[in-house]
Amino acid sequence: MNIGLFGGSFDPPHLAHLIVAETVREQFDLDQVWWIPAFDPPHKAEKALASARHRLEMTRRATEGNPAFVVSDVEIQRTGPSYTVDTVRALQAAYPEHTFSLILGGDSLHQFATWYQPEEIVARVPLIVYRRPGVAVEAPAVPFLEGRVRFARAPLIEISATEIRARARAGRSLRYLVPDAVRAYIDEQGLYLMANGE
Repeated sequence: MNIGLFGGSFDPPHLAHLIVAETVREQFDLDQVWWIPAFDPPHKAEKALASARHRLEMTRRATEGNPAFVVSDVEIQRTGPSYTVDTVRALQAAYPEHTFSLILGGDSLHQFATWYQPEEIVARVPLIVYRRPGVAVEAPAVPFLEGRVRFARAPLIEISATEIRARARAGRSLRYLVPDAVRAYIDEQGLYLMANGE
């Protein structure tokens, strides 16, 4: 199968994530998109994430109903910093029959050379890059990226997980920003009412 790997903190997963994942799946003829919540995202300046179990459950609820979306807990089971290269190695070893691509936003592409072992990542899997609001989408002039980046024609939707968390803390509506099942979970668990997301 042809699999797109879609990693992130998913704190929380929102409608823009879903639209991007489905658009990329269709454009690049992916059989599935595997959503991979990070245990500890190394490039997140803010460390006050909701717990891994909450983010994993919200991602499961967000993707319910789409048989092409699969949620993987590979990074949460591993714990520690969630380095993409470790995830790609583990998945290629476990599923040698699959072909993988890595889905990431234009902002991540511009930081990609600072990731842990970026050259090995792109040697193992090509990148599929989607636009993010306010970020120019073009490959940086880095030799190891040459011929390894494809660009998606995904809608440009300005939904921010940071803003969603702020709205939740302020008791404002999350309707039409996150799937109803995620909104219900946030309410049930009282997420984002405090700075640590618990």
